[in-house]
Amino acid sequence: MGKSVVFVLSSLNDPHFQKRVKEFIGHGYSVFVYGFLREGQGVPVLDYKYTVLGTIRERDYFSRLALYFKSMYKLAKKYRGSVFFFSSLDIALFARLFIRGKYIYEVCDLTEMALNSKLLRNFLLAANKNTIRKSLITILTSQGFASFFNGLDESKYVVIPNRVSPECPKAIPRRPAKDGVLRIGFVGVVRFESVYHFVNACKGVSKTEIHIYGIFSEGDKWGGRIQCLIGDYDNIVYHGRFSNPVDLPSIYSNIDLVLCAYTPSPGVNYAEPNKLYESLYFNCPIIVSKGTYLGEKVDQLGIGYSIDSMNEESVLSFVNEFDHEDYNVKLNNCEMYPKSECIDCYDFFFDSLDGMAI
Repeated sequence: MGKSVVFVLSSLNDPHFQKRVKEFIGHGYSVFVYGFLREGQGVPVLDYKYTVLGTIRERDYFSRLALYFKSMYKLAKKYRGSVFFFSSLDIALFARLFIRGKYIYEVCDLTEMALNSKLLRNFLLAANKNTIRKSLITILTSQGFASFFNGLDESKYVVIPNRVSPECPKAIPRRPAKDGVLRIGFVGVVRFESVYHFVNACKGVSKTEIHIYGIFSEGDKWGGRIQCLIGDYDNIVYHGRFSNPVDLPSIYSNIDLVLCAYTPSPGVNYAEPNKLYESLYFNCPIIVSKGTYLGEKVDQLGIGYSIDSMNEESVLSFVNEFDHEDYNVKLNNCEMYPKSECIDCYDFFFDSLDGMAI
């Protein structure tokens, strides 16, 4: 059957893992894609075949457990001796109860560490480390995750940050702002308490504009509160959904700073979001939350600002006391950063897989 991988995905709608499947296809692998839909999301239209294992309903954990057990049991019987790809810890935990063969694992968040129960957090941390140790190879999407897990065998993982797609168009010159207005853009799914506090602090502030590109997360109260501000304040502008990556050059040409100050949490504190590489690729300094791995990296590279994103007084001081000379230094650092290091490239990862003869 040649090189083949059976994907088991927690969400078939997740663009990150849609991209991951295409990478394997592009490197000559036969793929068999299985996964779940999320309640309220439609069936995705993709250019590869996939099988829906069921729909996961929010907060209905008992039905989710039953669905996982049933699905993993069937896959284990159907693909004996195959190599699997597990997209998350919950998938890996249930799959490994039945699937004893080789698997590739990916860690792109630490959401389990936000649980209130210390006992459960410690159990899941140990389970995550064990899943990495027993994997054929694990993909970590941030060097911060490697630091968080501490003491991992370096031969068991590779760090592959979420960089810009090779299909992304090149940057275009930034359009000058009128009357020295500072244009701050949020690009993506609109949620997060910290983003609300930032937008709320900036409402009505002269010579500061907030430009929002993307969609609002359904049912998210912070996104809902941001929606309520739109229309009431002239300096808060909603541009609607966009096509990624086609529309990115136009978006970044119309903003001076990109907002990536996500609510601090165990997952966020160690993550390396793709916005970091978008900001570098499009020469746009970035705003991030201080006290995070991302904040340390932004400060080290001198390409943006780390702020107390949950404190509206700090946000207000930031925009009111904005230093344009310092901004130009950070802008120059973005422009000098090698663009080749902002683009996705996975050849080294697939070379290592080829060496494993899977």
